[in-house]
Amino acid sequence: MPSKTHEWLSGLVTAGRAATRPTLAQERENAVRFAATIPVPDGVVEDAFPGLTGALLFSPPEPREDLVILHIHGGGFRTGTAAQARAAAGLLALRLNTRTVVPEYRLAPEHPFPAGLDDCEHAYEAVRATYPAARIVVVGESAGAGLAASLSLRRRDAGDGAPMAGVLWSGVFDLRVENLASGSWAANAATDAMITPWLGPQMAADYLAGHSPEDPQACPALADLTGLPPLMILASGSELLRDDSIALAARAAVCGVETVLELWPHMHHAWPVFGSLLPEAIEALDRTAEFIRRVDAGRCVDGSALTDDPAILALMETSQEQAEV
Repeated sequence: MPSKTHEWLSGLVTAGRAATRPTLAQERENAVRFAATIPVPDGVVEDAFPGLTGALLFSPPEPREDLVILHIHGGGFRTGTAAQARAAAGLLALRLNTRTVVPEYRLAPEHPFPAGLDDCEHAYEAVRATYPAARIVVVGESAGAGLAASLSLRRRDAGDGAPMAGVLWSGVFDLRVENLASGSWAANAATDAMITPWLGPQMAADYLAGHSPEDPQACPALADLTGLPPLMILASGSELLRDDSIALAARAAVCGVETVLELWPHMHHAWPVFGSLLPEAIEALDRTAEFIRRVDAGRCVDGSALTDDPAILALMETSQEQAEV
């Protein structure tokens, strides 16, 4: 059962979701207001990251020098700010005793694909100036998870800079029209406490701006994922984007990528970003930190699915069969 805190937060989100559809300016203002409510965890210092405009650096008291996290914030490619990730970024920094860098990136529709991805790659290269690629963990939530997956593909293709691991929470991995009108986008329309169905087509139109959704760098669920580092993929069984995570995990497994997929019941979209405000977020961050420790130690990452829902298990099996075609 979800915690009382989760039920309270979901009620607030759902109440706001029921209001009149906001303008883009209002969405962005709401994201800034949300970010202002997220505290920096005790024991973490927040600074600017040198050389990257707007980027934030979160450091524990005595961070190790051989590992770093690059955290890409979400917001549907259209909204969001680095500050909204401060709880998750700071708590991961504490758990792993390492620094976390959260960059800003240009937003659609003013700056459609690939502008945001280009900015994330620029941030990755800035971090690489200090840390080798094999010591960088890329983390992202929502659209940030999609950008993290696309960034990993780019660096793999470059041949000299794939990250050590990827952690993808509630990711956007498939912007095809048919995906946004079927599967969990339809089935979970009444159970997602944060995202409304109109956002999918709007997000795709603004981000792609006429670019083909078949481009695997725009929609990594369609990519050949061979050669990617180990992946941890978290999603809620109740969210609209559930099937994106299932599809990406299935394709990763077919491509030989060590993959952990966790589907959490009754959670809202991207719940780990709430940090200490939400017990389930703390648990997700603990599990994320343990995954990174396992990869860092060279231990095998066993695939898993934290669900006993027969319908979701059937979806996972179908997705894997489709990925094998």
